[in-house]
Amino acid sequence: MRRRRLALCLLPWACTSDPTPPASKEAKASNEPAPVAAPTVPEAPSFAEHVAPLVYEHCTPCHHEGGSAPFAFESYDDVRDHAQQIAEVTRSGFMPPWLPAPGSGEFVGARRLSEVQRGTLARWVEQGAVAGELAQAPKPPPPATGWQLGEPDLVLRTGEPFMLPADGGDVYRNFVIPVPRDPPLRFVKAVEIRPGDPKVVHHGVLRVDLTGGVRLEDAEDPAPGFDGMVFAGAGMPDGRFLGWTPGKRPDPGSDARSFRLFGGSDLVLQLHLRPSGKVEPVTAEIGLHFSSRPPTMPALSMELSSGEIDLPPGATDVHVRDQYTVPTNVAVRSVYPHAHYLGKRIEAWAALPDGSKRSLVTIDDWDFDWQDEYRFVRPVRLPAGSTIHMDWSFDNSAHNPHNPSAPPRHVTYGSSSTDEMAELILEVEPDDPRSLPALDEDFRRHWLRGQLALQQRAVQQHPDDADAHANLGAFHQLLGQGQAAIAAYEQALRLDPDHVQANVELGIVMMGEGKLPRAVALLRRAAEVEPTNARTHLVLANALRKQGDDDGAIASYLEALALDEASAEAHNNLGIVLEQRGELPEAARHFQRASELQPHQPLFGKNLARVRSKLGGAPG
Repeated sequence: MRRRRLALCLLPWACTSDPTPPASKEAKASNEPAPVAAPTVPEAPSFAEHVAPLVYEHCTPCHHEGGSAPFAFESYDDVRDHAQQIAEVTRSGFMPPWLPAPGSGEFVGARRLSEVQRGTLARWVEQGAVAGELAQAPKPPPPATGWQLGEPDLVLRTGEPFMLPADGGDVYRNFVIPVPRDPPLRFVKAVEIRPGDPKVVHHGVLRVDLTGGVRLEDAEDPAPGFDGMVFAGAGMPDGRFLGWTPGKRPDPGSDARSFRLFGGSDLVLQLHLRPSGKVEPVTAEIGLHFSSRPPTMPALSMELSSGEIDLPPGATDVHVRDQYTVPTNVAVRSVYPHAHYLGKRIEAWAALPDGSKRSLVTIDDWDFDWQDEYRFVRPVRLPAGSTIHMDWSFDNSAHNPHNPSAPPRHVTYGSSSTDEMAELILEVEPDDPRSLPALDEDFRRHWLRGQLALQQRAVQQHPDDADAHANLGAFHQLLGQGQAAIAAYEQALRLDPDHVQANVELGIVMMGEGKLPRAVALLRRAAEVEPTNARTHLVLANALRKQGDDDGAIASYLEALALDEASAEAHNNLGIVLEQRGELPEAARHFQRASELQPHQPLFGKNLARVRSKLGGAPG
């Protein structure tokens, strides 16, 4: 049975991790400043003198009326009513909710109480929670209202509320928020996320989508947003991690570390929601602070991960690992470990070329409920040739208090919270910004090789599964391994001649090799099997255009747009065919629409400008 959580949240903004050492007895009695005595636990602590300042600083920012915590700590009576609980959770280390082990990294906003602070709380409770002179107690801080970073330059909202059911399991809801089209490009140096009701929002993560894919996901779900833990192709904007957890101060950022925000793109805010016992409307606001200039310190997000997760019931210490060697000098800005309920421990470190080891993060007692991003006070600098290691261990036994299954069941890799994942997301900056594209490509291939190995094992385990062979072909294709991709797709089609993915992807490979008749035949088969698939009609149109069949290409492009009017690629490619046929006004209309849908794509704008020039500058 899963351990019931104590509803208490001590969130210090800054506290000493250890008392200072005693001053030397040999200190000279001269004009030197008198040594400062090390802090000690008071002999007779009172609320007014000792506990109120501690609680108001470290607890009340969340424990206030309307805050994310379930009850307030704004008076002596509030704190006294929970005194025993406070002493227990702070003594055990369960609170404050801070997972990294001491010494594993120096992080911004570390939520730790010192031994003296914990001892003060414990002694106060042991001695009967004495009030003291309440008239002399400090006043509780007013709850933070408004935007913590000041008034944003732009506020975007999730729109119509999502109605969270009264009960049931956790919900991961993705809200799609369109970015205004004008201006076409801005630079964002800071983001502040404000959930409408922090009591039901466990945490939030923000991504950006440039493809329009999340709009399709949103359109298929009748309620606001769509469910799931994956982001439908959206990613971290220019490698920057953006998220919200209760009590966490937003990063003020800087002009140098800003990221690009394209007009017409979509923000995707994923909120982890927990039912409260009654139906709750869920909304959120996003405040954007702009920079007046482009960034000078670009970043890349790296995701070490492993799909080799196989946790039989009763297993107590199963390890999965990944590692990556950086080809250039980098600085690690932050780390974000991620696993689900069976995660037990993570250790991440870098092995440097000189043989030394540098810790990135260690969590000895993983807790899915308190996962967070950890931003270094000082970036961890790694020279080229350093190898970043990730080592996760899992506990699928009945002794794991977080295990959601009783009795334990067999668990493997998957995106559901009852499956398991093993990830470490790093935000890194290359010392030389010019090396970012090469670093991005090198890590992309590392990730693809890991996915390829995962698919090869899936094929070995399920040799008669056409999906497994088609997915294997996709990763061979992405790695540029054409013949291996063809073999995998051909095997998928032997198992299932109507497999749409295999027909479409093999058709693309055949187009690349100039085998257009075969490509067209494969793509026609896919369109017959699944006539409502807009992408199939788009790829078929591309093949027909290459084959010189303009009429067939135009018909297929129009079919693709009838199914997905927001396909910028279909509008652009149709415009190309129409331009070649001399139908310039109609070509300009489709180029215009492509530019509106994806204003960050310069090719669409160039095509539009070219046709307008031919038309004598008319808008078309």
